[in-house]
Amino acid sequence: MKKTVGIKLLAIGLLVLVLMVVLSLVRSLVNERQQRAQSVVAEIAEHSAHAQTLVGPFLVMPYTQTEWTLTERTQDNKQVKEWQSGNEVAQTLLIQPDKLDVTGDVAVTMLKRGIFQVPVYKSGLKLAGRFAVPARNSVEVRGEQGGKRYEYRWGQPYLAVSVSDARGLGAIAGTAGGGALSFLPGSKQPWLGAGVHADLQGTPGAVAQALDFSLALTLSGTETLNVTPVGKANRLALSGDWAHPSFVGPFAPSERSTAANGFTAEWQANDWATGLTDEVLARCVAAGKDCAQLGVGSFGLRLIDPVDRYLLVERTVKYAELFLLLTFGAFFLMEVLKKLAVHPVQYGLVGLALALFFLLTLSLSEHMAFAAAYWIAAGASIALLGYYVSHVLAGWRRGLGFSALLAVLYGVLFGILQSEDMALLLGSLVLFGLLAVVMVITRKVNWYGVGRGEAELGEVA
Repeated sequence: MKKTVGIKLLAIGLLVLVLMVVLSLVRSLVNERQQRAQSVVAEIAEHSAHAQTLVGPFLVMPYTQTEWTLTERTQDNKQVKEWQSGNEVAQTLLIQPDKLDVTGDVAVTMLKRGIFQVPVYKSGLKLAGRFAVPARNSVEVRGEQGGKRYEYRWGQPYLAVSVSDARGLGAIAGTAGGGALSFLPGSKQPWLGAGVHADLQGTPGAVAQALDFSLALTLSGTETLNVTPVGKANRLALSGDWAHPSFVGPFAPSERSTAANGFTAEWQANDWATGLTDEVLARCVAAGKDCAQLGVGSFGLRLIDPVDRYLLVERTVKYAELFLLLTFGAFFLMEVLKKLAVHPVQYGLVGLALALFFLLTLSLSEHMAFAAAYWIAAGASIALLGYYVSHVLAGWRRGLGFSALLAVLYGVLFGILQSEDMALLLGSLVLFGLLAVVMVITRKVNWYGVGRGEAELGEVA
């Protein structure tokens, strides 16, 4: 088939556009499976517990303030002064820990639904620290001031702990001031949300005092565990059996260690860094709703799946067009250099085989490790194309050479996928190398002769 180079390239270009539509369908399928996997995560969380954020404990001391106003009235031609009570105002003294130390161990299991799986955890947390309870006269307004005085009635103080999903909260026990605590559902603070509370004894005394506490609880959740540093000085130490944690939040661990059998990490922060002061907490209480300040920082980890099949397949498909062009380019060079005539239909079949490689990789990766799925799909593609090309190019050696070239391309692509940080560098070097090879082997080709169907193609070095 004698065609000019221009017509042949135009036909190949149109074929590439058609195959790009096919590849877009493969991409759509990858996105659909990704969304399905994410929906499974949400479904499992709905039936167990969502990502967890632990906030607390806080020492909550409610009280009622009654305002008395000095008034004057005339009685029997005499001016009589008397105190009249005004409105009673319910207020809350919220105290953050002076020191908060949290240690925990995280055990991870994989929950499966069909072919999808989600990491869930069960953590055992221990919280210890100290509250600085202020003296009563630092809270109460004493004596007469401007014709007013105040009376105070203190309510039942309690400890409040908040979790983002109470369904994941298991056994919880503890002590405060040497006495055992009995926890009840609810944080009793609207701005804290779901959680638990435990009643305490006593009210602020005449002098400031320290209240030591110790809590132990189990907390289960999905994918992410966060601890909000609500103390003035905070320390969090976590360890677990997950080899691929991602440490999230604005506070990076001061120490971390990861190994094949698990991880350890430690965070530290004070209220200068968190911005969570007594004044900020007082505004949270006064607002009586979600406190945005509590969300500005947390210690935490996310359970990352290091072999996210859909992410790896998505990255693989990103190179589909480049892979297709390189393969067609090699096919075209063989056609030119060996003076063969390859029909566009044969180009199309080769392109469809390459597109099916990506679909095979996706479908196989849902049932086995990504590396195994990739190389099974690559091996099938290499074998099929090598067999077909050996007949198209009229020689088993040519088919074997084409198979070797495909194997190199698949190997390079796999290396790029495994080295995400080096992907750009590796890709650039490979493309430069391929261009150099093409320029060397075609340096003596008479392209005008090829275009006119003439004989002088030149000598290949």
